[in-house]
Amino acid sequence: MAALISKPVLNSLKAEVDPRNYNGASLLGLRGIVVKSHGNADRVSFENAINIAVKLAEQDVVGQIEKQFSVEDGITSDSEQI
Repeated sequence: MAALISKPVLNSLKAEVDPRNYNGASLLGLRGIVVKSHGNADRVSFENAINIAVKLAEQDVVGQIEKQFSVEDGITSDSEQI
């Protein structure tokens, strides 16, 4: 009886901590979006890594990072860098 009652909670917890949902590490320091997936990734993991890359592109994360560094360094464009 207890197993029947706790099953929905346990399934929810299992889905929340499933490492496939967190597959994909963003690599910073590049002038583009790179999401590195681990070699043992399955279809779900790979799909989630692609979704991370799409979200980063939609949110213009690279542009935001460049803008933040240019403000901090007093640089306004690539042509002004040496």
